[in-house]
Amino acid sequence: MKNVFKNTWQVLTEAERKRFLRLTALDVFISVVDVFSLFLLLWIVQFYVQPDKKLPAFLPSWFTNRDSLFIALFFVLFSAKNTAGFFIARAHHFFSSDVAVRISENNLVRYQQGSFNQFVEVDSSKHVRKIAFQPFEFCQHVLSGIQQIITQLCLVSITVTAVVLFNAKLFLLLLCVLLPPAALVFYLLKKKLAEAKQQIQESNERSYRYLFDALKGYVEGNVFSRNDFFLQRFLKARRKFSTHLFDVLSLQSLPSRLIEVFAVMGLFVLILIAKWTADKASLLTVGAFMAAAYKIIPGLVKIINLGGQIKAYEFSLNDFETKQKSNGETRFTEAKIHSVELNNVGFSYEGLNVVNNFSLYMKPGDFIGISGRSGKGKTTLLNMLLGFLPHHRGQIAINERQLNWEEIKNYWPLIAYVRQQNFLIHDTVLRNITLEEEENDSEQLACALQVAGLKEFVQQSAEGLQKLVTENGKNISGGQQQRIALARALYKNADLILLDEPFNELDEASEILLLKQFQHMAASGKIVVMITHNKTAFSFCNKTVCLDEN
Repeated sequence: MKNVFKNTWQVLTEAERKRFLRLTALDVFISVVDVFSLFLLLWIVQFYVQPDKKLPAFLPSWFTNRDSLFIALFFVLFSAKNTAGFFIARAHHFFSSDVAVRISENNLVRYQQGSFNQFVEVDSSKHVRKIAFQPFEFCQHVLSGIQQIITQLCLVSITVTAVVLFNAKLFLLLLCVLLPPAALVFYLLKKKLAEAKQQIQESNERSYRYLFDALKGYVEGNVFSRNDFFLQRFLKARRKFSTHLFDVLSLQSLPSRLIEVFAVMGLFVLILIAKWTADKASLLTVGAFMAAAYKIIPGLVKIINLGGQIKAYEFSLNDFETKQKSNGETRFTEAKIHSVELNNVGFSYEGLNVVNNFSLYMKPGDFIGISGRSGKGKTTLLNMLLGFLPHHRGQIAINERQLNWEEIKNYWPLIAYVRQQNFLIHDTVLRNITLEEEENDSEQLACALQVAGLKEFVQQSAEGLQKLVTENGKNISGGQQQRIALARALYKNADLILLDEPFNELDEASEILLLKQFQHMAASGKIVVMITHNKTAFSFCNKTVCLDEN
């Protein structure tokens, strides 16, 4: 638990720590006021229902007048106290929300600035959990839990202090009665949570992964009659998650039940002692024990349950960084790419040479066609040119400056890339091209639409550029998906354009028109590198490379 507190403190920024302490202090204060107001309420009730009861002489006369507005004043103050309590609770929830959103931002920026390998190898369901769900689980179950534990510890401490001042022997009795069950329950919860924690995390992530597969596999599930396969593996993982989670949650009812049994046992012991000794002071002790026990028990139960809750969601802290990464990273870049050279470049994967001793010199005006059988390293070559993958051998130079794979990323502002798998977002055609919220270069956009062959498609749609493209472009044809991806690359107006099988969804006439456009762009000073299996396309290139011969 100590490490959880320490790691939670490190996750918070300096401003968040101050805000957390301030809100916790306010919560403790309002909780103490709650207790005091209940005692005051009991006293007021007694004041009105027992008119013969003598009141302290130092009170002013209007205070002791039962016909005064004293009860109205108390009602106003009580209402003000509850209003303040609401706003303090609300402020704490907004604090948790702000922290969760900030951590989600950090996690997404970490992903965006992370390695290409995590994009390729790590399942998207794991990233979704880490970015979208874990920060909110942490704030709801860990951060808020710590704040509530601090509050309850303060209230229990105040009660214990009052008991010690009243009767030290009573404190010893409370300790003997309540400590054993509290320790036993905490031990049982800790042991059970240690067993369930890993299962909860793993089965939850697996169920998300299987759910994504089921959603993406709508066509295959129906055509191949495999809907039951997708359904059953999702249900199996989700049942496992639910079983472990709700088993842990059910244990949270155990502390109150067990501690209350021991408290009643202690009460019976005190009653027996009072009866045998006929001591009125013992009866007073019985009353004090009842009051103290039923004030301490809820606090202990809440602390134990919150401790169990925090341990159950402790894993949500595992992937958080203590320092925030900047998403506005400044990259060095030159104004233009004048040359790109690959000299005896090589890349190996799991002991196999995917690319071996590959050399190529590129300059503005070049339209380069690359071909080769599957697995010969064509896409790997582009990923090295982009700095996504390191070149294990040889050199890559841009503008005659040798670069490592991290330094290549500085030239991303001057490079456009069309992937073999079209990337589309659930948004308008306009935002799919510009990848911007509002601002865009209208002249450059018009040119990109014209060259990519999207102008007619946009004009025929009633919504125009505001036509909604659904998830993965399910509501438009494969050809239109590919044209949007091409338009995005053209809109960037980059010096180096990398195309990976850019026309495989287009008809021959459309492909020839686009090949002429890229040929013209190369002639105007661009460098265009194209991977294709279409031998006819090579007639438009001034350089061709066949990796089968490499």
